[in-house]
Amino acid sequence: MAVNAVARRGGGLHGRTPASALFTAATHATPQHISHYLAHQPRATWEALSAAFPAGAVSHGHVDAVLLSLARHPHASPEPVAKNALTFFHWSAAAASSSSHSLRSYCLLVHLLSRAALFRNASVLLESAISRHSSSSAPASCFIDTFFAAYEDSGTAATTRGLHLLVHAYARLRLPAEALEACRYLARRGVLPSLSAFNAALHAAQRAGSFGVAWEVFELMTLKRLYANKSTVELVIGVLSREGKLARTAALVERIHGKKCAPGIVAHVALTLRMIEEERVEQVILLLKRMLQRNILLDDIAHSLMVHAYCRIGDLMSALEQCDDMVRRGRRLNAFVYTCLIRVHCCEGCMDKAAQLHQEMLSMGAKPYDATYNHLIAGCFRQGMIKEGLAYFDNMHEEGFVLDIGSCNEMLEGLCNAGEVHRANNVLTAMMDKGLLPDQDTYLSLINGYGKVGNNQGIVNLYHEMEHRGLDPGVEVFTTLIKGLCQCGNLKEAEKFFIMMKKKTVAPTSDLYDMLISGYCEKRNAKRALWLYDMMVAENERLVPSAETFMMLVRRVIKVKNVCSPDS
Repeated sequence: MAVNAVARRGGGLHGRTPASALFTAATHATPQHISHYLAHQPRATWEALSAAFPAGAVSHGHVDAVLLSLARHPHASPEPVAKNALTFFHWSAAAASSSSHSLRSYCLLVHLLSRAALFRNASVLLESAISRHSSSSAPASCFIDTFFAAYEDSGTAATTRGLHLLVHAYARLRLPAEALEACRYLARRGVLPSLSAFNAALHAAQRAGSFGVAWEVFELMTLKRLYANKSTVELVIGVLSREGKLARTAALVERIHGKKCAPGIVAHVALTLRMIEEERVEQVILLLKRMLQRNILLDDIAHSLMVHAYCRIGDLMSALEQCDDMVRRGRRLNAFVYTCLIRVHCCEGCMDKAAQLHQEMLSMGAKPYDATYNHLIAGCFRQGMIKEGLAYFDNMHEEGFVLDIGSCNEMLEGLCNAGEVHRANNVLTAMMDKGLLPDQDTYLSLINGYGKVGNNQGIVNLYHEMEHRGLDPGVEVFTTLIKGLCQCGNLKEAEKFFIMMKKKTVAPTSDLYDMLISGYCEKRNAKRALWLYDMMVAENERLVPSAETFMMLVRRVIKVKNVCSPDS
């Protein structure tokens, strides 16, 4: 009777009973009934849903099943169905007196909305899902797994547009690492994110200052043969600029090619250099060949970078073969290529060959630059070639270049080993005037040098200078300081630093105790040497003196006892 009454009051043009009336009369609403209702209802409202289905009849399990049923079946008019599903999603949360749906429900609905091209609604829902169902303790991969599973469960009716939205959602929420993870995950599953998705991830990484993530995004899209557009290049150039590497990279490209190049070339060269630094040569060579085919890089730049890649791993034979190939193609070897070859020979200690390449470079009209001199100077001082190293340093100084910190430390160590501590100090002062910032290794070289020439005041001054510059000394610095002061015979000052070290909670080593005990034994102060030995043993049972130090202490104690014995 109730059904007939409803039919008479609200029948359609042909006298058919509305679906809402049928479900109002139903005692139990199954997921199949609900999905059928949503698929065939022109516009589902909260009032119609409340009238059609009893309160509390829809559980979270029902919601999942309803959305899965709608997602699996294509519809002639996907937009009304998706809108009905969205209304049902919000209504069911209110009807169940709970605002929290399962993650699977969110994911299925996002795919439904994406299929209907309702991207704004899908994006808002997806961002809400990420906020609700992600946490610092749960990795992003769990969320992405569920999202991709919902896509696969949707079957043939699914569209990849929802998957691309996931990258955009992470990017908008300023989660660049998660956006990168989503890109990688999708690429592994055979769904390459769109160029706009990659650009969104790049933009998020740039804004967040996550430059490492930005380079990984750019590398992934390039390796997957999704090549940069104007927006991508602008974002990468922005990353380079914020890293402080733009001017240097642009200068390097100009040095190779002989004139300024487009921003796209600079961006791709920067990516290649980063990969070369990580010594991923096979990937680099493959990528450079692809870039040549796509005219992304110029011929001379690509081949110069190949030489650099081989030189980086010390494969001189392959590097020289690449140079020969460049010459056969009518390309002259440039300053960058010569510098790469010089670096390999300097690292191998073949300074004669490095000097020969330097002369050949000059005769070919290729001008050496700061990196060229840095390699030559560091190589000379590593081999003890002080005179030659100083000659290169003078040339570099005249041309206005500045040593990098690594080469400067090599030079200082070489001078100090040769007893030229005063000259080493002058070199450091000159470099600091040009803006070089000394590091811990710089001071360690000079402290060692002052210890060898017996200048204990110089050692103390260097320590205070380190403190002034904010360099926090660790066990290595204190060991070098104490060793240097022991060499100078100033054991009192050495002990001061030993006490200072312990106050800074830097744990002393066996070597430190050895130096002090040996020093006091040489000074014939057996009492102080024994006191240090007792402290050493009491402090840590794993700290033991070397056999040489222990025997020195024993001999000194026996000698003292013999002197003090009344029978002697």
